[in-house]
Amino acid sequence: MSEDTNKTAAEALLIHLEPAWERRNWCNWLGCSEAELEHAVAYVGHDPDNVRRFLRQAR
Repeated sequence: MSEDTNKTAAEALLIHLEPAWERRNWCNWLGCSEAELEHAVAYVGHDPDNVRRFLRQAR
């Protein structure tokens, strides 16, 4: 997922909002806007499965 080689394997599986390219990639993969992604991460945390479920329920 992440191109940052300094992250551990566990960190690479989490949604990070910085840098901007990673935020855009997550938006593309999850089919949401940056505002929706930021809201979801703030509400349920950085786990992609939780964010995906939150976004699905919000629609």
